[in-house]
Amino acid sequence: MATIAIYYQMKENQKIEEVIAFINDFIRQLETDHVIKGVFIDQHAERSEFYELLHSASSKMDIIVLEKPLEDEFDEKLLLEVAKIENIQIKYFSELL
Repeated sequence: MATIAIYYQMKENQKIEEVIAFINDFIRQLETDHVIKGVFIDQHAERSEFYELLHSASSKMDIIVLEKPLEDEFDEKLLLEVAKIENIQIKYFSELL
């Protein structure tokens, strides 16, 4: 079983209840074949949970799942470097459904 972490950055004016329901449905579809290591949700234009995810990446994670590609070029490069160093795959929600 692969160990995964989920990262989701909310859209502008999106309600947290919508996000939680969406992620719960996603987790239900994955949990038979994966171990969920953590879920990280940032408000629109915030990054604190993203950086917390990168900080936890060394804790035996196989896959980081993103809802969509990161918009910030620096964050994208940082994520790819951490993934390369820690031997973690980057996948998107659509690839796992």
